[in-house]
Amino acid sequence: MITAVLWLSFALSLISLIAGIMNQSWKLALLSFILLLPLGYYLSGAENTLRFLSALPGVPLILAIIFYFQSGKSMLKQKNK
Repeated sequence: MITAVLWLSFALSLISLIAGIMNQSWKLALLSFILLLPLGYYLSGAENTLRFLSALPGVPLILAIIFYFQSGKSMLKQKNK
């Protein structure tokens, strides 16, 4: 049961991450981060090199921050015009 939930959250995270990158949407990247958290938590308990994969949720988080600030700068440019 837990494995099915982890795979489902991983699949939904990949879908939202791809859509977030294509649209440069910080909201979809943040959703991807939230959906990857259970898998990262699960992998943090590994006692081998899989433990390093627990940092995987950091990638969508960094992309969400980048997309957020990029969208904020473009909104400021539109307000000044």
